[in-house]
Amino acid sequence: MQAPDVNASSEVYEKHTDHFRGAAEGWADAETLTAAQRAAIVEADAIVTAAADGLGLAVVTERAARRAATKLRAQFGIRDVILDLRIMGVSDALLNGPAMRSRDNPVYKHVFQEGTAGEITEAKLREEPELAERILSRLAGVEDFSGKAAAQASLKEALEKSFTIRDALDATEMAQNKAGDAEIQGRLAVRTALEKAYGMLRAAFPGQRKLVESFFLRRERNTKKGAGESGGAGNEG
Repeated sequence: MQAPDVNASSEVYEKHTDHFRGAAEGWADAETLTAAQRAAIVEADAIVTAAADGLGLAVVTERAARRAATKLRAQFGIRDVILDLRIMGVSDALLNGPAMRSRDNPVYKHVFQEGTAGEITEAKLREEPELAERILSRLAGVEDFSGKAAAQASLKEALEKSFTIRDALDATEMAQNKAGDAEIQGRLAVRTALEKAYGMLRAAFPGQRKLVESFFLRRERNTKKGAGESGGAGNEG
């Protein structure tokens, strides 16, 4: 028996279980088998089928979580663009107001303590919301001026939406990681099921190794070819 490679993809594992289940169906009505041997095949097939179904569900779950995370990353990226614009809006409002067109003005430097607006908007995607939150907090303490309320409200709205999307993304990425772990466990369960089925069939068909091996797909391997030829996959003998 050649079990799937431990690092093989779920698709490879599914090929092995599909082969086993096809062989089980093929031997189901073979006139050369005894009732006890047919019963052993049915039992082994049930074990492999259960593991295959578990892996199939894990694959679907992981794929759905991965796609959801991809969509939310795109949405979070859009929120970052909008947040950048709102931070620049606060900067413009200050420069046109109490900062008197100077980024060295104490009022401007008080609000933008971590750097200029241009520097803040170049921050890492996940770190920028906290920087913007501190800007918003310090802006609230600045004496009222024309344009303050609008800039403050716009940044607050953008910030809330950024936090909402980021939280959703964090939750989805956590779900994706768990789903990935579950998929790996599903593969391990398939290996265990195939090994158990192999032992059962060897016991049911003593001395009939060729028959037992017919239930198990031979693992593919890369073969070397001559110069100028592309590599391919062949069956192990």
